[in-house]
This record gives sequence, C-alpha cells and structure tokens, in this order.
Amino acid sequence: MDIDEIKKIPIPEIMSRLGHTPVSRSRGGTQLLYRSPFRDDRKPSFSVSTTRNIWNDFGTGKAGDVIDFAVEMGGGCSFREAVNWLEDIMGCPATVNPGNDWKNCPPDTLQAVIEDTKVEPLKHNALIKYLGSRNIPPDIGMKYCKEVHYTVGERRFFGLCFMNILGGMEIRSASFKGCHGVKAPSVIQVSKERRTPACCVFEGFMDFLSYMTLWERGDESIVQDVPCDCIVTNSTSLVRKAIPFIDVYQQAFCYLDNDDAGRDAFWKIWSAIGGRAYDMSGRYLGSNDLNDALMYNLPSGLV
Repeated sequence: MDIDEIKKIPIPEIMSRLGHTPVSRSRGGTQLLYRSPFRDDRKPSFSVSTTRNIWNDFGTGKAGDVIDFAVEMGGGCSFREAVNWLEDIMGCPATVNPGNDWKNCPPDTLQAVIEDTKVEPLKHNALIKYLGSRNIPPDIGMKYCKEVHYTVGERRFFGLCFMNILGGMEIRSASFKGCHGVKAPSVIQVSKERRTPACCVFEGFMDFLSYMTLWERGDESIVQDVPCDCIVTNSTSLVRKAIPFIDVYQQAFCYLDNDDAGRDAFWKIWSAIGGRAYDMSGRYLGSNDLNDALMYNLPSGLV
C-alpha cells in the first residue's frame, strides 16, 4: 500500500478490528462517538468523522488522521512503525501466486471484513504444503498453529491461524497475510507452571516456527542451549506492548530481522531492559530474518 491508500483506510474500520463499536451516531450517521481506545473512557468522548476520516479525543484534546491514530496507538511510535501497524491490522494481502491451485485469495481487504471465523486443528493439506514451502515441518506447524475458516463478503476462505494473548489471530496462506481481532503479542511458554529464566523474542510467528524447527534439529549455531519461553511481537509496531512480557525474564535473546526495523525494535527492547537483551541476528547474518535463513542459507535437515 502507498501512503495515499493508507490515508484512505477508514478509521471506523480500524476501530471495528480493535473491538470498538460506536455508542452513538449523529449528522446522518457520519459522526460516530466511541469510548477512547487510548485510555479508560467511561463517558464516551472519542469522535470520528466518516466524511473527513479524522478523529478527535475530547478527553485529551488530541486529534488527527489515520496515521496520527496509529502513532497514538503505538505510544508515540515512528511514522514507519505506524504505517506497518496499519498494514498489519488491515491484513493487506501479499501478491497472488497465479499457480495456486486452491484459490484461497480473499478480495481487497481494505473494504472487506473477516467474519464468521471457525478455528480448527491444523490439517488442511494446502496449509501443510504452504508450511513446507517455508521449510517448516508438519509436526511443528500442528503443534503451534491452527487453521481458521472465515468469510469475507459472501465467500469462504481458510488459512493458518496463530493466536495472540488477547484472542486475536494472525492469518497466513500462500496468497494472504492478514489478521483478525485485536492485534497483540503472543507468548508461548515451555511450562504453564513456571517461566524459564530466559526468553526468545521474534517479530513474526514464521520466525518462531523456524526457531522451533532448528531446535528440533539441534542446530546449536542458532538456538539457545536450553529451552526458553518465546514471545512473538506480531509486528515491530507492537514492540512497546511486548516489553512488559519480556521484562519479567532474566535474559531476552532477540531473533529480529536484519534490517532497520529489526535494529530499531532491538534498540527499544535494550533501552527498556538494558543489558539483559541480546541481539541474536548476527547468527543469521546475510539473511533478512530467521525463516529466510532456514529456507536459503542453512543446511537442510528436513525430510
């Protein structure tokens, strides 16, 4: 999406995807009143103009367009982080592969809404095949992912489903990248009874699945030598929201992308928890991310 397209994203659509519904409408339905998504707002004071696509939080005096909204949701994040967050929450689709024989590509999600979701254990052969194309074995995918069937308009689709701590889900397939529900980090614990001393941090769940694949292979050049709880931010724009979950660990091993966004995300974590954060991206230097390394730059250990 370019900037002009991003600025046209309807703020009410974002509010809906965050779980907010208007409590009243005025001016012929073009002025919507909500409880503010930025704070505890017992008396609704967050107004959205659907004609101008701007918002006004009367409780704080802040106002702006859709990008200003994303910056505020990100706790004062950068312009780039705000744009990434908007693209993530709207579930912008990847380029369609014309050779895809199962035709699981939703229409333009800028105006579409994912509805009528049904989450099941992962079993669909097309999704298993998609994981295989990313060098993720079926048993790893089935352990940490599910499959979701959903409706967009009048059509049914399906995809991989990776849940976050607030019940939202990241949805992936060979031809679609999107999300449904509230965008939030995911926490995967080794044991429900106690935390491990250290955690591993990833930007996306494909990198997490790649790590678990390498763990099963015993690749000590990449993975830690002991099991660790894992935290997936599900977007670099959510790093600040993930920091409270990271901060409870004695050490945080960060397997983030080898790009500016990844370095910026690591800096935010390091700034928050200091010397307890370690940058692991050098272990797959030359690859953009951990899944990229698994697919192209590491010896294959998969059957």
